[in-house]
Amino acid sequence: MKKPYFFAYLFVRAAKGLALLVILIGVGFCVLRYYQASITAGALGYQPSPHLQQALGRLKDAFLATQQIIESFNGGNQSTTPNVQAPRFPPLIDSNDDFARIGAELSRVDRERQQLKESIVSRFETFVKSIEEKLHAYAAVLQSSPLPTPATAQNLISNVTPTPTSREDPLFSSQLGTSDANERSANLKERKEFLKMLAIRAENADNRVILGEAADQLERLAKLLPEKFDASTAAQPDTAKASSKDSPAEQDGKVLPSERVARQLEQLRSGVRQTLLTSWTLDDTFERAANLNSAERNKYRAAIVAQKSIWLSATSRIVIGLLATGLVSLLIVVFADLVQTQLDTATSSSTVADAINALRGSVTHLSENEPMFTPEEEEPVEGGS
Repeated sequence: MKKPYFFAYLFVRAAKGLALLVILIGVGFCVLRYYQASITAGALGYQPSPHLQQALGRLKDAFLATQQIIESFNGGNQSTTPNVQAPRFPPLIDSNDDFARIGAELSRVDRERQQLKESIVSRFETFVKSIEEKLHAYAAVLQSSPLPTPATAQNLISNVTPTPTSREDPLFSSQLGTSDANERSANLKERKEFLKMLAIRAENADNRVILGEAADQLERLAKLLPEKFDASTAAQPDTAKASSKDSPAEQDGKVLPSERVARQLEQLRSGVRQTLLTSWTLDDTFERAANLNSAERNKYRAAIVAQKSIWLSATSRIVIGLLATGLVSLLIVVFADLVQTQLDTATSSSTVADAINALRGSVTHLSENEPMFTPEEEEPVEGGS
C-alpha cells in the first residue's frame, strides 16, 4: 500500500539540504559577481603613463641645464642667481597623491623658472629703470615751465648687422626658427645702439655711465640667443617706420623729449624681455609636462569613477543576492516546519480515528456475543416464600 503524503515527507526530510543548497548557490553567485567586478575594474583601472614619466624626466634635465647656463652667465655678469632646487617627481605615478605631488612640484618649478629668467635681466633693467625714473622726474619738473620742445623726434637708433657665430645654445627652444632668431638678434643690436646713442648725448656723466652699462648688458644678453642665422638674411627693422608710429600727441610736440625718451626706454625694456625670456627649452618642456600631467590626471579620475560605478553595481547585486538567498532559505525551512506540523496533525488525527474505530468495533463485537440472561437468573430460588 502506497504511503500517504510521500512528497510532503520527502520535502520535510530534504528541507535542510535544500536550504543549504540555496545558500551555497547564493554565495557562489556573489563570489562570481565579485570576481567579475574585480576583473572589470582592473581592466578599466588607470595605467601609469610612460609618456608622462619621460616628459617629467626631460623637464628635470632641461631645468638643470638652464640652471647651469644662468649660473654661468650671472657669475660673469655680477648678477645673483636665485637658489633653486632640481625637480623631484615620484618614480611611479598611479595614485591621486602622486598627481598632487606632481602638481605641487610643477607649481614650484614654474615659480623658480620665472625667478631664473628675472635674474638674467635684473641688472639690465636696474640700469634702464634708473634712467627712466630720472627722465620722468625731469619731465615733471619741466611741466611747470613752458619750454620749447622739438616738433620732431630725432632718430637715435642705428641699424647694425649682427655677426654670425657657430655657437649652439640649449637655452632656447629648438622650435625657434632661423627667421625668428635673426629678428631677435637684430632687435637686440638695434636697442643696444639706441642706448649707446643716448649715452653719447647724455649731459650727465652718471647717466652716460649707466646707459653704457645697460648697452653692455644687452651685448652680453645677446650672446644667450641661438646665433644660427645668416648675416645676409638678418632682419633689419625699419626704424623710420617705427618712429613714425608715435602717438599723435608726440607728433604734435605736446610730449616733452625727456618723457618721450622715458617711454621709449620702457618699450625697450618690454621688447628685451619679450626677446630674451620667451621660447626657452625649459618653457616647452614645462608646458608639455604640465599638459600631460593634466591629461593623465583626468584619465585617472575617469578611471576611478568607472571603477566606483562598477563596484557599486556589483555591491548592490551581491547584497540583493545575499538577501534573496537568506529569504529563500528561510522560506524553505519555515514551509518545512509548516508541512511537518500538518503531517503531525494528520498523523495524530489518523491515530485517534483508528483508536475510536477500534474501540467501536470491540464494543460492537462484545454486544453481539453476550447472552440475554445468565444461568443463575434462570433457576428458581429455593425456599422462596
